Amino acid sequence: MNLLYSYIILFNNILLIVKEFNYHEIIIMSYDPHRNIFYYYRGPSKRKSEDIIYDTQIEDNTTKALINCLENSSNGLLNHFINHFALKFSYKSKPQYLLQVSKSKSRPDAQIKSATHSLYIESKVAAGIDIEQLVKHQKDLKDSDTLILISKDDFNNEINIKHIKWSDIYKCFSVYENRDPKEKFIINEFKKYLEVIGLSDFVGFENDDFDYFINRIEEYKPIVKNKLDQFSNKIYEELNDEIKSIYTDRHLGVLSKYPEGGAWFGIRKDQKIKDVFKHCNFTIEIDADSVQFNTVIRDGKYNQKKPIGIFYRKIKNNYDVFMNILKSLSNEYYLTISKRVPKSGKSIMPGNEKWVPLARLTLEIVTDETIDYLLMMLKKIEFPGIHLGLSIKRGNKVLQEPEKLIQIGKKVIEEEYKVLKFLED
Repeated sequence: MNLLYSYIILFNNILLIVKEFNYHEIIIMSYDPHRNIFYYYRGPSKRKSEDIIYDTQIEDNTTKALINCLENSSNGLLNHFINHFALKFSYKSKPQYLLQVSKSKSRPDAQIKSATHSLYIESKVAAGIDIEQLVKHQKDLKDSDTLILISKDDFNNEINIKHIKWSDIYKCFSVYENRDPKEKFIINEFKKYLEVIGLSDFVGFENDDFDYFINRIEEYKPIVKNKLDQFSNKIYEELNDEIKSIYTDRHLGVLSKYPEGGAWFGIRKDQKIKDVFKHCNFTIEIDADSVQFNTVIRDGKYNQKKPIGIFYRKIKNNYDVFMNILKSLSNEYYLTISKRVPKSGKSIMPGNEKWVPLARLTLEIVTDETIDYLLMMLKKIEFPGIHLGLSIKRGNKVLQEPEKLIQIGKKVIEEEYKVLKFLED
């Protein structure tokens, strides 16, 4: 009995010790891109850039990664690649895989060569597409050869070459089956590499993405930014024409250096045009806990001719209209009231403000008291800010369902647009 009692005491002491640990210190570390077989170590640089992976080596390295993936896999992957993109290429013995091929008038990035055919590859990742360069490549081709341009974005193909997007290569490799363990490992590493440098399609959010905001591994920053950028742009493209005609600016914010900060993508009005409401917009955000879709109302005080003041008066003068708008929204939405304070100094301005949440109201039940409380808080806080949004907590299965998640984002923004219309009408 004494021994059992000792074990109980010991177990309770361990629990107390664990409770003393900060959650941030015991979280699993995020994926380190440097462990990827296709990623490369960056040498010393004086350049201070957030996007540390985008330098002069990126295009050569990405072409090399593709060629190495094909060369070190079975011919089955090459056949799948050829058939998937309807390429003119046949071979009897294993093809040759070459990099930086010297031709009489040009130098393509890579060549896949058989006795009768050649696939020449010109790869673009960060640099722009050089039409003159492509024309020079074409002049060196035989009738049995094919020139392939692989780029990140769409290409206005006026010179009639084969164009493939990196995201399409990612999809092509994703649907390839019948792989042995070695081949599966190589292909998964290549796909992960494309994810790291932002060339894959959006594949959803995983725990590593949320963990970045806890452990702040610098090499993982581009992965989070690329995912948020891809995801947000896909949502934007799905929005109705009315919203896209008004909110024409898309902006990926700088990742916060503050421990509690997250990352955000803004869907905004043209920031160059004088408009009192240009800082009232939509944001798509991610932090350690969740992905959020927010409508943002900010600037000024309740008694000024700025958005907060206009919002305050609109609610008071159109009490029932505003209540009905809130009731029409999903009951899963929240309304957060914050005070805006400067990060440094005394002035609040875009880029130098911190939002401190003071109250969060759910829209499950909207009553007169809900509206009265909102008005009271807008009047009481010196510089208020409003977030109307929906949050999806980490671990939710929908975060791994890209198409469904995009449709959720679209629905939230289109529903919440009612509030911005109410503000501005």
